[in-house]
Order: sequence, then structure tokens, then C-alpha cells
Amino acid sequence: MADIFIGKAWHWGLLVVAFVLLGVVGVFYLHTFAFNIFTTICLAIGLVVVLAIVLTHKPGERITREPIEMPEE
Repeated sequence: MADIFIGKAWHWGLLVVAFVLLGVVGVFYLHTFAFNIFTTICLAIGLVVVLAIVLTHKPGERITREPIEMPEE
């Protein structure tokens, strides 16, 4: 399973939490009567998820399936 789900388990848990929060926001139809608040919540959830993953990443950890090759200049 580690070859399929690359990354830490809590990163995947964070993704599930983000999906649940976005689902709750959608269920309350916030996007229909308070679009600015809805947009702010969506952007904040995305920012938190990205920052949590980027800030806890250690140099040398595997983050992609294939190695990233840098082009020669």
C-alpha cells in the first residue's frame, strides 16, 4: 500500500478532513447566500492543507512515484 499511497498517513487523513469540511459547507448551501464567506473558507482549507504538507516535508523524502529529472541547461 505504501507504493500506492505515497506520503504520511496523517496527510491522507488531513485530505479526508478537508473533504468533509468542504462537504459540510456545501450541504448548508453557503455558496448560494454567502459566496464571499464560502470562497474564503475554501481557500483557507486549501491553504492549510498545502502548508501542512509543505512545512512537514523533510528533504530527501519521496513525494512522487517517478524521480523528477531536472533538465540540463
